[in-house]
Amino acid sequence: MVIYTDYITPSRTLETISSEGSNEYLYIYNYEGIHYRLFIGLLELTEFFESGTEPKYDFTDEGDLDLFLGEYLKDINSF
Repeated sequence: MVIYTDYITPSRTLETISSEGSNEYLYIYNYEGIHYRLFIGLLELTEFFESGTEPKYDFTDEGDLDLFLGEYLKDINSF
């Protein structure tokens, strides 16, 4: 579930998401709708903006991102 969308520029957004019942937050940096970087936690996001450290997960297709998120969120809800 998307909790918040921050519009950095008209073509760049940062979405904060969390699964219902979870206190874990994920962050998606959407660059022009063609490149999606997924950050697992605030530290990973901060390192990207401060030092350019790439996240573990990135996607060039929104459908692939959605599939990954569905599985990832299902896994964290199973604990």
